[in-house]
Amino acid sequence: MESVWVNGAAVDVPAGKSVAELISEYSDRTTGIAVAVNQNVLTKSEWAQTTVRPGDRVEIVSATQGG
Repeated sequence: MESVWVNGAAVDVPAGKSVAELISEYSDRTTGIAVAVNQNVLTKSEWAQTTVRPGDRVEIVSATQGG
């Protein structure tokens, strides 16, 4: 297990876990999501190809509407 930061909280993840797998655990949405790893914004096509490493900081942000 490796320790990474997801939305400001330390979590243990197995080695080789992709950003796409993290998103499926932390969000029930597939659209309206922005993801950054170590302050680098990823395109949706990069999610499955990008694996997290120990110490990485992942931010998963969902767009909301309001008035």
